[in-house]
Amino acid sequence: MPTKREKRLAKERGAAAFVEKHHGPMAALLEDVSADIGAELVGLPQAQADARLAAEMAYRLDKAIAIPNELAEALDWFAYFLGSLLVIGIVRGIERSAKRRKVRLGNLKAKLEEKGPRMTRLAKRSLERRIKSLQAK
Repeated sequence: MPTKREKRLAKERGAAAFVEKHHGPMAALLEDVSADIGAELVGLPQAQADARLAAEMAYRLDKAIAIPNELAEALDWFAYFLGSLLVIGIVRGIERSAKRRKVRLGNLKAKLEEKGPRMTRLAKRSLERRIKSLQAK
């Protein structure tokens, strides 16, 4: 019987495979839409800009994919909209994470420069290890 950890890792692998499979087309669509309507989004709050991007992506997906069932065709725009919001949320999360990592790395380097000579060997090694791990990501 699989353990909790094995189940969790299997779910994570499945999610990663799904994202890997669908990342290219959705990222390309997001890039096209951003290039087309990016000028209109300047000055809007981020939530409104993301909603506008998602609505435009959903519209383009709706027009590109024809579904023979009338009921499904009526509801597909909403599903595309939610999927587009998900893609935009993932991209924003990655951007925020990279920005935080960069700030944290700068802070740790500054701390090492400032306090490095006065730090104990163990504390200095720990700080250098944290810097190295952040640079590796």
